[in-house]
Amino acid sequence: MNILDTFLLLVIASSTAYIAYHYYRADRARADAAQYENRLRLYREIVRFLSAITRDGDITRQALQDFRSRTQESVFLFDQTIADYLEKLYGQASRLHMTNEQLKSTSLPIGDERDRVTVENSKQLIWLADQLPQLNKLFEPFLGGSVSTQEQQQKP
Repeated sequence: MNILDTFLLLVIASSTAYIAYHYYRADRARADAAQYENRLRLYREIVRFLSAITRDGDITRQALQDFRSRTQESVFLFDQTIADYLEKLYGQASRLHMTNEQLKSTSLPIGDERDRVTVENSKQLIWLADQLPQLNKLFEPFLGGSVSTQEQQQKP
């Protein structure tokens, strides 16, 4: 009788461990999928942001604030490199906005100062436009493979 009890106890313990392990794997898969979706959402936000700047040559203060608030969680989803990159992106876009505002202003007369602001504005716009093609390489370690390939696979 003692051997049968021990055997049943081992079967129950093994079954419980097997079920717990499968629950663990399922939860881990869900967590990984959620993290991937959050990372992809953030990547798409950056693409939208840079595309708007490239298309319009400017960015509004509201769009800057929206970008900042939508990308705040990057430090939790990516490593410090991406968080620093997003901070630099925000800074460059802010400078672009500032120089565009200066150029629109009537208080900046034609001359050397206006030329300096125009050159600074062009540098910011060129730098920001050059970021779009580099995003895949930057985000590849976090999104696994080419981002465009991942997005194509998800389309129905």
